[in-house]
Amino acid sequence: MMEDSLPPTMLKEIVARLRCVVCQHRFRAKDAQIIGRRGKVWAMRVHCPMCHTQALLFAILTEHTAQMLYSDLTPDEWERFQDLPPISTDEVIAFHRFIQSYTGDFSEILDEPLPPE
Repeated sequence: MMEDSLPPTMLKEIVARLRCVVCQHRFRAKDAQIIGRRGKVWAMRVHCPMCHTQALLFAILTEHTAQMLYSDLTPDEWERFQDLPPISTDEVIAFHRFIQSYTGDFSEILDEPLPPE
């Protein structure tokens, strides 16, 4: 049975496998902070001490293994979205229809414009 908190040895084992996606620096346990848990899934904020990049890491822990998944969400986005309900099938269909019918420039609806071709 898993504990309510992530054992320090498990955290060390998880971050020892990681490298910063920007500068490839290895992480240490002190570079990771647990920001949430849902069942077997732990969300961690990792901070690179070399280039100061922050990333969100999900670790799926079972009795004998740990699987890690990187997310393209920032830690701040995770904080904002973690308590929202899952995206529904109807929402996916509505977005699909919107994209199919959209005739404008996607730069108009993005936070950052697309680079020129």
